[in-house]
Amino acid sequence: MARVALPILDARIQARVEASIEAHPAWPCRDGCDHCCRSLPSLPKVSAPEWERMHHAIEALAPDVRMRVHVGIASLRGIERRVTCPLLSDAGSCRIYDARPVACRSYGFYTERDAGLHCERVLDALAPQLDQVLWGNGEALGRELDALGEARPLDAWLDGCLTKGRD
Repeated sequence: MARVALPILDARIQARVEASIEAHPAWPCRDGCDHCCRSLPSLPKVSAPEWERMHHAIEALAPDVRMRVHVGIASLRGIERRVTCPLLSDAGSCRIYDARPVACRSYGFYTERDAGLHCERVLDALAPQLDQVLWGNGEALGRELDALGEARPLDAWLDGCLTKGRD
């Protein structure tokens, strides 16, 4: 069920993203904006189907880049401050863009009733028309993510893969 659900969820998120950008051309979330990637509150937590997709993409990277990603993920273990995503390239793009997790796909386009939206670039760019924005439902998205299974930080998933590789 979860493997089927993830591509469907991705497609729905992409439709919301496209509709948002079409309705509001000033929306800043597009190629070249890496603000959220440089200010994560912690290592992302992802479900098993998300990690499986990400892991395949990471393993397909050139060996030196893959090693930098592994070291980057491990170096952020237990850090409790804003961090830069270890999957962000020096050029400011995601090294595994097509395999990025749901949180990355939906950030800036979904909001939760009590949590608000946390990207000041989106708020600033859309300030004159914020009351006209149709946000994705963050609570509903969260419930769908929960259905994919337990979310774990990237370092925990990576540790499990590296341990399996030694067995």
